[in-house]
Amino acid sequence: MSRSSTATAQETDALLREVVRLFQQAQRTMTACCTEATTKECQALLLLGSAGDPLNQQEFAQRMGLEKTWTSRLIARLEQRGLVRRSEHPDDGRIWLIGLTPKGRKEHGLLEASLNTHAVNLLGCVPAAERANVERALRHLRDALATCLTACDPGGKSSC
Repeated sequence: MSRSSTATAQETDALLREVVRLFQQAQRTMTACCTEATTKECQALLLLGSAGDPLNQQEFAQRMGLEKTWTSRLIARLEQRGLVRRSEHPDDGRIWLIGLTPKGRKEHGLLEASLNTHAVNLLGCVPAAERANVERALRHLRDALATCLTACDPGGKSSC
């Protein structure tokens, strides 16, 4: 890699990190204003709400990026608040399925609406002539990240 392409890659990396940091900070602020849930609880509600069907505990942990102990604690907190329900897998009694309760679906809907409003307001701060370009770039980034995640080997090396 040439010196200029290395510098460009470092600038791009710094820009992406800053965008992610600011977006996460803004979302934490939004969720703190509209719900009693912690950031991780909100992430769990969003994940379970978008999954549709209940997830097994291992898949839930993987998608949340949590270790088994933290996953159990998070699920227990959500269960205590009546937002999720654990149930046995119909084909394998060793596997627990995690799904939203009616109260959890309601909380998920409120959270989704709040975050969608935030996204609309955020894009409203982008000049109108650039909004379509920003949305197109975000779709490209999402697709590239999804490709890299599926192409990444467990040793930490990616083909991206």
